[in-house]
Amino acid sequence: MFKRLTLMTSLMIASSLLAGCGNSVSSASHHATAIRLTDDAHHTITLKKPATRIVTLQPSNAEIALDLGLKSELVGTDKATFQYTPKPWQHQLRGIPDIGPSIPGINIEEIVAAKPNLVIATGGITGLSALARFHIPVLVLQPNSINGIYRDIRLVGRATGKNVQARSLVAHMKQRIQRIQKAVSRTKSRPTVFYDLGGLYTVGPHTFLNSLISLAGATNVGARLSAKPYPDVTAEQAVKANPSIILSDARAGATVFQVDHLAGFSSIRAVKQGRVYAVPHPSYVNEPSPAVVLGLEELVTLLHPHLKLKP
Repeated sequence: MFKRLTLMTSLMIASSLLAGCGNSVSSASHHATAIRLTDDAHHTITLKKPATRIVTLQPSNAEIALDLGLKSELVGTDKATFQYTPKPWQHQLRGIPDIGPSIPGINIEEIVAAKPNLVIATGGITGLSALARFHIPVLVLQPNSINGIYRDIRLVGRATGKNVQARSLVAHMKQRIQRIQKAVSRTKSRPTVFYDLGGLYTVGPHTFLNSLISLAGATNVGARLSAKPYPDVTAEQAVKANPSIILSDARAGATVFQVDHLAGFSSIRAVKQGRVYAVPHPSYVNEPSPAVVLGLEELVTLLHPHLKLKP
């Protein structure tokens, strides 16, 4: 999905975001009271009224905006969104201006020229603070759990006057995920999983991907290998963890498919049993957006192929 730098920047969650992220302090009538919001970076922004000219940075934020019915309010999105947004949302990007790359840093001139009254970004993007000089508020979304994704959807709803749509979207996501969980509960199998995001860069604790793997009825061994949200691990650590399944984002760079010649890899249960799988649509799994529902379905199909998920 992402090249390594883009994926690492998009997924990296700082330790300061591990609690209380994504809560809105308050919001009130569109016309009478300012909307005061606290984002996942603990920044508080105040909007005089719901945002009507929006720039999104990174695919997950565009997907949230589109699912809230905000296409006509999108005055720009970044190059990564056009490159990596999956099919259910890709066709909706037509007509939205491309404001250039956001990794490692934003094109300030392009964003300012779009005249947004809100930029929805992720952490790790450089140059965002410069937008304050132009009085452009920035909302940073960087959830560390599935519940964090729900909170961020509601946060965008409050920022844009789409409260009803946000509540409906979250309810629909919860309903689908609960249905998947019910199916997963029918199996006693709980495989151990190593998810290789490229070059043995993997999923650690306190991340939405870790919670997604858990919801899929598996145990993420990466959460035991490091306290970092998205650590680089050694081949020796991966071998010692001895996962029963290895998942791989084959588009993110060198993966276990290229490095399985490393010493000891042939002794891993997943390798010996032929349970090393490329995730078919990494963009479903790797994006903290409504796409995680599709990602969860995909993970369950890989981890528990005997289960039949009802549509």
